[in-house]
Amino acid sequence: MQLPAHLKADCSACVALCCVIPPFDAVQGFGFDKPAETPCRHLCADHRCGIHDDLVGRGFAGCVAFDCLGAGQRLTALAVARFGDADWRGRPEVARWLFAAYPGVREAQEWLARLSLAARVSGLDGLRVLAAELEAEAPRWPDWRAAERDVWRSRVGAALAPLAENRGLSN
Repeated sequence: MQLPAHLKADCSACVALCCVIPPFDAVQGFGFDKPAETPCRHLCADHRCGIHDDLVGRGFAGCVAFDCLGAGQRLTALAVARFGDADWRGRPEVARWLFAAYPGVREAQEWLARLSLAARVSGLDGLRVLAAELEAEAPRWPDWRAAERDVWRSRVGAALAPLAENRGLSN
């Protein structure tokens, strides 16, 4: 089952946020340890990976396996709309905003992916409606306070819980 295009990573529309913001651990398939908010040493000036054609061979299977579910390009576009560009290297205020917003936007994209797939599999209109409500909030995701995020986490969890409870009953 395929995810909609806005829930698939499009690295060409991103400023390599997954190569900068999260930490890397060599034991998890990232070739070397890298602290959070530090560019990978293989990241080029154009926000592209210098070893992309040989990630697995160079010990970066974790990069191949990672999927931001479209969070990178969504947040890049939001930064451009807010700041005029997404230059985290040259503009500390943009970097601070992107680095702070990325985990929450990534989590919201994951919620959207789960809701979209569950709606498609189950046919439940309530899941589609909730996904549409969450999508409508997307421009505000970077500015959500912890309480707003917690409310959405609870709403999504509650909507998906009945499906998780029934997964073993058909066997």
